[in-house]
Amino acid sequence: MSRKGNTLVLTAVMLFISILIQPVLRAETLEEKVNEFELENGMKFLVVERHEAPVAFCAIVFNVGSANEWPNVTGISHLLEHMMFKGSKKIGTTNYKKEIPYIEKTDQLGEKTIELRDRMGEWRFEAFKDFSKTVIAGFSEEEQAEVGTDKDKQTRLLIEKIRALEEMPEELSSRKYLLEQDGTDYLELYLEYEEAWGEIVRLTDEERSKYIINNELWESYMNNGSRMLNAGTSNDFTVYFVYLPSNRLELWMTLESDRMDEPVFREFWTERDVVMEERRLSENDPDDVLDEAFNSVAFTACPYKWPVLGWMSDLRTTDRKELMEYHRIHYAPNNATAVVVGDIDLAMVKKMAKKYFGSIPAQPRPAHLETREPEQQGERRLVIEHEANPKLMIGYHKPLYPDPEAVVFEVMNSVLSDGRTSRLYKSIFEEKQLTAEPPQVYTGPGERYDNLLIFSAEPRHPHTLEEVEAAIYEEIEKLKSEPVSERELQRIKNQMDYTKIQQLGSNLGIAFTVLIGEIYRGDYKAMFKMSEMIKEVTAEDVMKAAEKYLTEKNRTVAWRVQVEKEDTGEADAEQGLDEEKLRAYIMSLPQDEMMAIVQKLQSMRSEAEMIEYGKELLKQAEASGFFKDKEE
Repeated sequence: MSRKGNTLVLTAVMLFISILIQPVLRAETLEEKVNEFELENGMKFLVVERHEAPVAFCAIVFNVGSANEWPNVTGISHLLEHMMFKGSKKIGTTNYKKEIPYIEKTDQLGEKTIELRDRMGEWRFEAFKDFSKTVIAGFSEEEQAEVGTDKDKQTRLLIEKIRALEEMPEELSSRKYLLEQDGTDYLELYLEYEEAWGEIVRLTDEERSKYIINNELWESYMNNGSRMLNAGTSNDFTVYFVYLPSNRLELWMTLESDRMDEPVFREFWTERDVVMEERRLSENDPDDVLDEAFNSVAFTACPYKWPVLGWMSDLRTTDRKELMEYHRIHYAPNNATAVVVGDIDLAMVKKMAKKYFGSIPAQPRPAHLETREPEQQGERRLVIEHEANPKLMIGYHKPLYPDPEAVVFEVMNSVLSDGRTSRLYKSIFEEKQLTAEPPQVYTGPGERYDNLLIFSAEPRHPHTLEEVEAAIYEEIEKLKSEPVSERELQRIKNQMDYTKIQQLGSNLGIAFTVLIGEIYRGDYKAMFKMSEMIKEVTAEDVMKAAEKYLTEKNRTVAWRVQVEKEDTGEADAEQGLDEEKLRAYIMSLPQDEMMAIVQKLQSMRSEAEMIEYGKELLKQAEASGFFKDKEE
């Protein structure tokens, strides 16, 4: 399961595509080999038979991502991806009917916490939460030993200590209207909130111990020889995929149809907290902070302006009923496309698809996104401050396929940043040595709606953001005035052909080529049409597109400027946890090890416990030589 929105999972997938080189299926023959059929409920299947090895890559992509959300309901697509691994009425439980009272009661309590927090107001809640942390930090050694990692015990002791106070500390009593206003005791509302959360945790733990079979779906796949079981949420879609022995195709049909039709979002309230913690980590990630700020300024109408993880204020007011309705609408069979590539028989796939997915009812199609980004009327600039190294982002609005100008940007990207012979690599990175790494050029944040051509670069000390920005503009102006040579153009087209052929050399590469075409372009055949259109791009086309779109009026510029790290005292020293290093190490591990760590972290009930486990992992990484290898 992806815990980083789309980037980590989907980037890993595309890396896999480039290295899994199997007997090559030529691009011009793939279109002929894709077999397409549709069930009566509207679910589409794309099937490619390849009998080189007894394995199959299977995926289902749902036509929903963060771009399909709306204000007050952001981050719900990613939250739903988490919850889809919690099982169904049949999977993940020893007795679903006996779970129902637990689910209903935690829902009642969860709704109560949302209402209480809203009544308090966020400023009061934050003040009370900070005070609670101080009280918990003051627990005696005996009390800490008694509480251990039991969140419910910790909450009950916290409430007991606060209610026993004869006088409130000045940090609370000195703030006007904080404790009481118009006869309402707001501290008591906060304690009711904590009581409700403690009871949610207690009930969830009891449900786990009595009825929940943890990770049954995951283990059902793993025990049958599967690998690469994962999922990813992006701006544009949500995908679930797995590589498995071809004689286990029916297992995939059984499990995936079951969680499409009758998912049970058990452990919802505690899992929502896990997602909110991921959101908090993102708020401390310097690249995520810059990306979010950049997108929020670059877009005024397009929903790419909010992040895949959503906004924290929206996540904390999402309830299970809202998630169930979102699933009903967006995870309907008529909003899904399945792809199966490998050692399978088309007739058998059709038979199984009808048997397992055919009875799932279609739903009214979600509203089509009609909002379009208005033309930008002038340069936009923003600056954020962070302890991380300086970084620059520049974005230009650009056309989308099927506009023929859209494919010109595929060539333009390669001219500017693809490999050691690209212009930004040779000029800015190699000759002038202005940047720590070669500047990147890519399109984003998504590909279905109005998007950007984005430049990204980090200055190399002692060079500045101003120098790097000026150097990029210099190369852009050359692009407008100096035609790409025919030899350079042909080299780029040949390289793009070669990359495409490499991708089509594996079941995984074929599946994602077909799926991306279907989701981004509305038809998998569009990927092959685009390849033909790219071959027709001329040097003049590149110059015209640069002249038309890479203008000051059409650009957004973001700077991340470095500020000195604040001295936070002993707490940080005691914590001693480098989250960036920890994240890099976890992402480097094999898939099964990575998921074991994620699942263990999810099972923990306190921040202190997570920190201690994180320190253990960092010690493992250092002992294995991971950081030394990275430095070398």
